Amino acid sequence: MATNDRRRFVHHLVRAALLTGFALFIAHLVMQDNLGLYIAPRMATFVKLSALALYVTAIYQVYAALQAWNGQQAADCGCDHEPPSSITKNIIVYGLFILPLALGFVLPESTLGSSLAAKKGMTFGGAETLQASSGGQATLPAAAMDSSAGGANALFPYDEYTKSYAAYGKQLVQQPAIDVTDKWFIETLTTIDLYRSAFQGKTVTVSGFVYRDEAMGSEQFAVSRFAMNCCSADSLPYGLMVKSDQAAAFQKDTWVSVTGTVEEGSYDGGPILQLNVTRITPIAAPSSPYVYPDYNFDQQFDS
Repeated sequence: MATNDRRRFVHHLVRAALLTGFALFIAHLVMQDNLGLYIAPRMATFVKLSALALYVTAIYQVYAALQAWNGQQAADCGCDHEPPSSITKNIIVYGLFILPLALGFVLPESTLGSSLAAKKGMTFGGAETLQASSGGQATLPAAAMDSSAGGANALFPYDEYTKSYAAYGKQLVQQPAIDVTDKWFIETLTTIDLYRSAFQGKTVTVSGFVYRDEAMGSEQFAVSRFAMNCCSADSLPYGLMVKSDQAAAFQKDTWVSVTGTVEEGSYDGGPILQLNVTRITPIAAPSSPYVYPDYNFDQQFDS
């Protein structure tokens, strides 16, 4: 076998092994029901299909290796596909794929927590995020901060960006107690934050992990969740500040269910919405620790 054929044979086999490895890693995550730790549910089908594509490509690489073994090209497109002869260069290039694949199999799957939340910055409520996502065009309902305003319309003013939140707020305020569920976790916190005067004194229950930083008082922590759009890399922490004389008893990243009444608080020198806690209950981390934005939220309130 010629030197170039031998080199092509080895390279095709290495590529086949890498492609198979990534396909097996996806299959491993699916079988362990851990795919949701890395991507949002709406992306799961595409990732599973990509595993099939990786398998097919790996088979082609094996075929190309056999052709190289026989001194032939698997396909001739008129391009130069000769692999580099530098061993150092090959180690660096293939190492960029081997290292993350090996870490994926070796390291235990884990959810994001306080350490990453501190780096990304906790989002309280969500009103400012809504304004940022609208390019600064959303008008935050300042009139809703005035508890002296009368009537539902005065408490829930809106523009084209906040119309659905106003409609949802009118529904929420009628409930004797508000349970912040996974389905509309972000949307519910954003609504309460936008129209905070309408929800003063309302009882709210929310679950998440304990987040605490130096700007918080000894009786404060944030009950938090990571919100994922497409994958864990773009996830952002959302939380609601809570106030309790038992706050110091709960360690960072402990999962809790908190019930309390909505009131005005302060954080890092600024006003913030918080819960005056009536009950804190430790809970197990849920099987799906992330929450996801509902891209059809606006459509629920079109009428």
